[in-house]
Amino acid sequence: MSDTVSIVGQGGKIVIEVFGYENPSALNVDDANWLSSRISVDVEPFVGSFKAALTTYDLSVLYERLETVLHDLSGQFSFQSTEDNLTLEAEFARNGTVELKGVVQASGSYKATLHYRFESEPGRLYRAVQELKLLTEKFPAKQESSTVH
Repeated sequence: MSDTVSIVGQGGKIVIEVFGYENPSALNVDDANWLSSRISVDVEPFVGSFKAALTTYDLSVLYERLETVLHDLSGQFSFQSTEDNLTLEAEFARNGTVELKGVVQASGSYKATLHYRFESEPGRLYRAVQELKLLTEKFPAKQESSTVH
């Protein structure tokens, strides 16, 4: 079973699926925060999915930036995942729509890269913010544990 966030708009959809922590028993904080995930893209006429290298930090940053711009209903933001699997830029237009554009690519593969662009509406993106909030709560960033000797 996976948890998902869907960024949906007119003629486009990006879905991030998280299956769990990649290494749940990792003691090193750098290793402990990687997630087993997949990114699916449906931007007319292209459809595809691939295993993604995302971190808990990636989800938190995307959540914070998207929430901020939707709160203001104006402005723009940029997001880039740690391993460049997903870049996303969002900018509010004067007519109230949000232009979404960016790049998706599988880890280490510059041969298979998709540049995308589609429009969305604030109402659709609010749902993505809610889904991201749930994901960040379910998969919080793990911190260094202090051990007493």
